[in-house]
This record gives sequence, structure tokens and C-alpha cells, in this order.
Amino acid sequence: MQGVEISHMNAAIKAALKAYYDFRISTVKEALDPIHKYGKRDTLGMDAGPEITICEELSRYDMGAVVITEEVGSRQMQYTDVFRASDPQTFRTVYISDPTDRSNQLKGFLKEFPQDKKIGDIFGSPSTVALWEKKFSGPAVITGATSAISCVRRGTPIFSVIVNYVTQHLIVSCVVGNRILKLPSERTDIDLPYIRSRGKAIVFPGIGTRDDSMRRFVTFLGDVGKVGYRENFIDSGLMNNVEKEIFLHYGQPGGPSRILYLSNLQPKNKPLGFILANGEKIVEWIHWLSFARFAKSYDDESQSALTVYEVFQDRPWTKQGVLMSTPPNYSVFREYDHKMVVDTGWLLVQMPNPSQLRSTLIIAPFDNRWAVRAASQSGFRSLTF
Repeated sequence: MQGVEISHMNAAIKAALKAYYDFRISTVKEALDPIHKYGKRDTLGMDAGPEITICEELSRYDMGAVVITEEVGSRQMQYTDVFRASDPQTFRTVYISDPTDRSNQLKGFLKEFPQDKKIGDIFGSPSTVALWEKKFSGPAVITGATSAISCVRRGTPIFSVIVNYVTQHLIVSCVVGNRILKLPSERTDIDLPYIRSRGKAIVFPGIGTRDDSMRRFVTFLGDVGKVGYRENFIDSGLMNNVEKEIFLHYGQPGGPSRILYLSNLQPKNKPLGFILANGEKIVEWIHWLSFARFAKSYDDESQSALTVYEVFQDRPWTKQGVLMSTPPNYSVFREYDHKMVVDTGWLLVQMPNPSQLRSTLIIAPFDNRWAVRAASQSGFRSLTF
């Protein structure tokens, strides 16, 4: 890992943890208060606070950094400074963050506590994880509310940082590995060497002989009656409605942490065959790409543990005027020198709000024969970074 990339990652870790610890000392009332003058119409304190902290910390680290977030789109970017070029070496370094994921679930959870209760006291309680899993599925290390930051440098995902509010874990993915660390209750200086020495490895086992698990999956299907997500899934051609009901493991998952359903953090008795980004925004799925890039097979470290495909349709659905499944000509992914890059130049120029970009992606263990066959038969593009 290059020195500049380590520096970028340490800055992201610092920003994510500062947002996390600041959130812990806030009250339930502060977390749930609407913030009418910031972000979207339904922005709450728990959305605005972490986002502001993350953007300020990353800007303090690099005043020229581009930071893409959901609430306000992008920070520290002058569009006149961005130019289109074919060489990824000219692309700007871009941070993409989902400061508070599973905010609807977190809002519902916090409403059950007194307004003057500190967030840190709630999530520090031994009973919190069980309560969360009862309401919002488990394991909480995967399903908990999170904050995430990823970095794309020269068109390539170089790391992801995820903080789980509920279980108080820090999860990172980079070239030195995928690791998880239990966070101390008090602020501590944590950087990449600290995580490497004290964190536990996250591994992504293959399907092996578990043929019955190849089609079991997790994706976001939206609320009942909410048009777009269910239709986009069915029109992808992967399954019909009957098969979807048989093989769907969970239909309301989080974004950044969804990749962990394919890891050893998922119970062995409930293995999954793939996850799907179902026409969702880039802030939900960009974090998966680092894990897919750096996860290696148990048996052969030269073999990637995960495979990624971009799904597209002849007549794609849209949400807010944005394509949910993009054909190659409209995709943010572009082939360069026999590998894929994230065309951040195109993203920053063509999207008025870059956080609104959507895609449909499949990620599966490399030996999931059903996923590979289904994707190949449909002509979906394989994405290798």
C-alpha cells in the first residue's frame, strides 16, 4: 500500500471515528431532531451530525478533496476544476461516504428510549444487540446502523472504512486485508497499524459443496407499494416472483455492510450465495468494491474470493430520473488497460448530484456456479479492479 494511500486511509479512519464518538455523546433528542436547513427535507440530527464531521475532517486533511455524501451531494468541489480525460491517472481522488446508514431503523430504535438518554449509554448496554436483532434481523455486526467512507483513487477503489454503531466495531478493507476491530468506549488514537495488530481477519468462504445456498440472497426491495425496486429486481431476469420469495434471505438490509453477509461474520448455518445492489445509490454499494478487490480465496491467494457483475436491462427502470440499471454506454464503470475503473471524471461532470448515481450489481463467491452462469448467460459485465 503506497504511503499516500495509507495517509488517505488514516484520515478516513480518523474522520469516521470522530463522527462516531461525537454521536455517542449526543442525546436521543439531538439525534432525532429535524434539521430543516441542512440536506434533504427529512434530514435528522443523526444524519447531519456525522456527515458534517466527516466532511470537515476530510477537508481539513485535504482542502481539495472531493467528498460525495447523500444529504448534500458533494463537498469541496469546483466543477470548473474537473476535466474529462481518458487516462485514470488524471482522475481526482474522491471520498464517498454514507454517514448514517439504516437511518430509518436507527430512528425507530432510538424512539423507544428517553429523549435525554445518551446514545453511548444505549449502545453500551449489554442488552442492546439482542434488542436490535429482534427488531431488525441479525447478526447485528452486519445489520446494525453504520457510518462508512470509501476512497477511489485514479479510478480504483483503494479502501473502505465502516463503523457499526450498534456493535461498536470498526471494519476496514484495503490491500493489507479485511479486518474487524472492537472499539474502545473512550476515544483512542486508531490507525492502520493499530487495526492490523489488534483487529481480526474477515474472510469470505466459497460456496464449496453447499449447492442449495447458491441462489439464497440479500437485497433491498423497498417498502411494499414503493415502485421501482421490486420491479427492477424482477426485470433483471435473475429470478421470477415465486423464486424470489423462496430464496430471499432479507429484503431490508443496510448498504455498506451488506457485503459482510458473504463473510465469516454470517452464521455458518445460514450461508448466502450472493448479494445484490438493486438499482441503489452509489453511497450504498461503493464500499463493497474494496472487499471484492482484496478478499482472497482460502485455498489460493492468487484467486479473488468474490466476483462482481454489473447488471443491465434493455428497458431499465428509473428513480428521480436516474437509471437504476445502466448499460455499458451509460455506466460509471469503464474498461481501461484490461481492468475496470470507476470513471470519477464522468461522475463529477455528468451527475449534478453524484450521490444520486444508481447501479445494479451482483457480488458472489467466486465458486458460485449458478451466479456465474446466470450473469454470463445474460451478458452482464464482469468487473475486475
